[in-house]
Amino acid sequence: MKKVYLKAFLLAALTGFACTACSCSSNTSDNPALTEKVENLPEVSTGLTVLTIGTADSGGTMYPVGNALAKVISEHDSNIKVNLSASNGSFTNVEWITGGQIDMGLVSGDVAWSAYYGTDDFADKPIKSLRAIGAIYTSVSNWMAPESAGLTYVHDLNGKSAAIGPQGSTTDLSARIAIDVVGLGSSTTLVNSGLGSGSVAVREGKLDAVHGFAGVPISGLTELAESVPCRLLKYTPAELKKILSKNSFYYKTTIPAGTYPGQSEDIDSFGIKCLLCVDENMDEELVYRITKILDESIPQLAASHESLSSLTQKGFICNELAVPLHKGAERYYLEKGYLDGQ
Repeated sequence: MKKVYLKAFLLAALTGFACTACSCSSNTSDNPALTEKVENLPEVSTGLTVLTIGTADSGGTMYPVGNALAKVISEHDSNIKVNLSASNGSFTNVEWITGGQIDMGLVSGDVAWSAYYGTDDFADKPIKSLRAIGAIYTSVSNWMAPESAGLTYVHDLNGKSAAIGPQGSTTDLSARIAIDVVGLGSSTTLVNSGLGSGSVAVREGKLDAVHGFAGVPISGLTELAESVPCRLLKYTPAELKKILSKNSFYYKTTIPAGTYPGQSEDIDSFGIKCLLCVDENMDEELVYRITKILDESIPQLAASHESLSSLTQKGFICNELAVPLHKGAERYYLEKGYLDGQ
């Protein structure tokens, strides 16, 4: 919650007044009138605004990313201090933003989209007041298979086997969305296992491929490609277009050549942006200042955490977002000419 602190000089001013009025020989306990005046003085603002940003548990990506954001904002504007609040993640952050428990929160694009448009867990309570300051990082669909399997495209997994992530996870959900589009049949074996055990199974020849959905490079896939020659499986342009048209919270992205050992070409894929969200009623000038700080600090942010490298891509921060921009952020991006279609 936003707070404003009292100026320290208030006490000094009162002390000076007491010394003048009482020749510094009496304290306030000896002067009821002075005591009453001190107690009833109005609060005086220093202009220091304290904000809280919701993240997730300390073991995930959101917490260190939130810490990097808080540090950058606080360092670049002495009138703003940002604190962290650990939470259960995106869903909780949306609810806390709406309820006023936090001022900003990191929210996965699919959750933000569901909240704004009133689907899934938000079917009975759409949150039309949810706004974005910008995209902060992205998770990308990565399918990896050993070169010995002879696979090139994701649809080549038809009749094969793959680890697609823990059941109910974002990794699992994104894999199943892709699988539905590329047309993998019932003869395909899909295993709900994490990236670690899935990669081991691929390395040992027990599975044909493994799916990861996180910021690249994904360490588990890097380790797999270092242990056996591997390749990333591709989506066709038509498949990607269909995935994106059916799921507006996804966007097209590229896994650059050299991201993984032995990867000699760029691989087009889809990803989801994690947004820094606020309520639409957050002060426009404050949001403008925060947006400006984040944009001007992109090199520092990208160096602070591997997942923030996406910020260096032109237009990443403000285009193809799951929910509307806050008017303060939009004003800044318009002034900079960053928005698509300007």
